[in-house]
Amino acid sequence: MPKVNVSLSEDILLELDKAARESQTSRSAFLAKAIRHYLEERKEEQKLGKRKQAAADMDRFREEFGGWNGTAEVLKWRDRH
Repeated sequence: MPKVNVSLSEDILLELDKAARESQTSRSAFLAKAIRHYLEERKEEQKLGKRKQAAADMDRFREEFGGWNGTAEVLKWRDRH
């Protein structure tokens, strides 16, 4: 497994060691879990940002081209096929 050197302030290191002890895990395992959690949260935030952008795009489209009834359009498509 690759190793990484990280510089931390003394106070952060003390908090890290305390949290690792309380979790009954090693410093490395605690950091790996924390990083994994952060990366998953970041990915979810990016997905949310994309959904918000899509909603804004749809609102802009609606403003530009007028109202659109998605349900009615789906029903028309279904009836034609």
